[in-house]
Amino acid sequence: MNWASAGPLIPLLIETFGMSRSAAGWYASIAPLSLAVVSLPINMVVARFGLNKTFAVGAFLMSAGALAIFTDEYLLLLILRAIFAIGTALIVPIGTAITAEWFGNNRLPIINGISMSFANLGHSLAFATAIPIAAAISWKAPIFVYGGFTLACAIAWAFFGKEYKTEQLETETVTPEPAQLKSKLSLRQILTNRYAILLTLSVTVSWGCQNAFNSWLPDYYYNVFNIPLADASSIIAISKIGGIAASILGGILSTRLGRRKPFLIISGIFTGLSGLIAILFNNPTAIYTGVLLLAIFGPLFMSSIMTIPMEIPQISLRSGVIVVAMMLVGGNLGNFASPLIVGYLVDVTGSYLPGFITFIVLSYILLLAGILLPETGPAGRTSNSNR
Repeated sequence: MNWASAGPLIPLLIETFGMSRSAAGWYASIAPLSLAVVSLPINMVVARFGLNKTFAVGAFLMSAGALAIFTDEYLLLLILRAIFAIGTALIVPIGTAITAEWFGNNRLPIINGISMSFANLGHSLAFATAIPIAAAISWKAPIFVYGGFTLACAIAWAFFGKEYKTEQLETETVTPEPAQLKSKLSLRQILTNRYAILLTLSVTVSWGCQNAFNSWLPDYYYNVFNIPLADASSIIAISKIGGIAASILGGILSTRLGRRKPFLIISGIFTGLSGLIAILFNNPTAIYTGVLLLAIFGPLFMSSIMTIPMEIPQISLRSGVIVVAMMLVGGNLGNFASPLIVGYLVDVTGSYLPGFITFIVLSYILLLAGILLPETGPAGRTSNSNR
């Protein structure tokens, strides 16, 4: 909810502060930029502290938006959003490691799918409620409400989050493979690992494309298609229901098939096509279809791609956490750049299409990476061992 609320709130920030779209785009971009900057340094030292304690710290940082009620300064809002992002940088890789400890690799795609479905549920709630809350109270109210909910979740984790086991991450493995097949790689070996680079590029282009649309589609429909702002946000909110189902379905199918690659390839093919449908036709059927398909194919591969780092040959759990952090860095650089680039191109050209089409084209890198990556799922490992 905190993350996705930026899209609906950008038009209100433009009106409240009288700023350009380029400047307002920073509200959507400051979070991914902050996350990209701190993800690797923070997660390199995670092993020195308990997973659950570090997760709690991240959760409390994520609730920084609860302080928005005390300020009317745009700069302070950006600072609070940056603090929220630092908390996110902690909990996403650590959350992946915690679920790997509790459930193991065999069930990890399903658990990741459930997690992603809740992320899409939060996105849907934010798009559906941000404008009504702002209209009823003030433009700051949604930021405060979502931050307060996050604070309640952080307190709940502090009381009820439990450790599964006490072994150090350096010696932890999360697959049934023989221990000698897993090793702790140096940071340089992880950063230059071909699989890790392909995963990072995949998340970079996918998240960049998704954030470009999530941040600017409400404003695009409002200004270009003359759809009321609340209705424009509701269109995206409704479409996110498809993303919830796709996240869970992707996790279930990936687990049952024992494969990860097909989901990257399918998402790589259809994400860009869905985006084109969403922006080219001022027709309710086309708009709902394009946005719904975008919401489905965007997250379909996420449960698989978040599982792959824990299955890469020669990678331990601690090394897998670093790979996830790399993916966060790349993905959030994409998140950071996309709203700013689209907003800048709108200011320069007077049209949203150059920015949207740029990220549609880049999204096909996900398809290429899906083709080049090896199959790390159980079915793929079995096939390789039988050759």
